[in-house]
Amino acid sequence: MQQHDPHQALRALDDHAVMSSDSIRPGLPGLSQLANRTIRLPLSDEGIDLGAITLGERIGGDGHYGFVYAVVGRPGLALKLIHRERSGPPSIARQVAGYRLLEPFPAEIPTVKIVASHCGNGEEACYLVVENLHHGRWADRGVVVAPGALGERERAAARRLYDNLAARRIVAVDCHRDNLFFFAGSAGDLTAGILDHDYIFDLEEIPRLRQRILKRLFTLAGPRNGAAWAALDRAVKGLGVSAQELMEAFFELKILQDVR
Repeated sequence: MQQHDPHQALRALDDHAVMSSDSIRPGLPGLSQLANRTIRLPLSDEGIDLGAITLGERIGGDGHYGFVYAVVGRPGLALKLIHRERSGPPSIARQVAGYRLLEPFPAEIPTVKIVASHCGNGEEACYLVVENLHHGRWADRGVVVAPGALGERERAAARRLYDNLAARRIVAVDCHRDNLFFFAGSAGDLTAGILDHDYIFDLEEIPRLRQRILKRLFTLAGPRNGAAWAALDRAVKGLGVSAQELMEAFFELKILQDVR
C-alpha cells in the first residue's frame, strides 16, 4: 500500500495558496522567486484594488530596488515588487513623482505608464504596477528594452530625449541604457523612452532635496572632477546652471561614456 507524506501534501497546498501582502514585504527572502505564485497586493495609493494576482516569469534582471514580473491573464501589465527594506519604499514615491513630471509630455518624453503604486509602511508589499512594454500599445513598435549596447541610431535617439527633457527644465540623472527603451516612432525613426522614473526632478527642486537623496545624486554623477558632478554641484548650490547644461553633462556620462 502506498504511503502518503502529510508534509508533502501540506507543501503542495502551500505552493498554491494565495500569499498575503505581509509575506512579500521588502527585505524578505524569496522575492526573486515568485513566478507562478498568486499574491494579494494591498490597496494602491491611488485607491485601486488589484486583488489576488498570479505572477508570470521575471522580466529583465535584478533591479536595484525591485524585481519585475509579468502578470498572468493581464498581458498589458507588469509588477515591480520592491525588495530593499530601507531604501526601497522611498524609491516608489520618487518614481511616482518622476512619472508625474513626464506624464504631460508623452510625445516628447515617452515613458512607461505607472498604473498603480504603493509605498507601504514596511509591513506589507511595496510595489509599482506598470505597462508591460511587450504588449498593449507597444506590441507592434519593435520595442527593445535596456539594450546591451548603444549604436549610432540609439545614441541619436537618446540625444533627442535628453534635449526634450532639458527643454521642459526636467533633469534626469540616471537615464543610462539599462533605464531606457527604444521603439519605432510614428515617422519610422528610432525613438528613446524612459523605463525607470527614479531620480527625475524639476530643475528648481534640486537645491531643496534632502541630503540623503543629494548624496545618491552625486554618486550617480560620476567622478568629482567630471562635468556632470560639477554641473550638479552648481545646481545644488543654486548657482544658475541650466537644465540644458546639466543634461549635456549627463548625456556625455551616461550615454557616450556608458556609465551605469
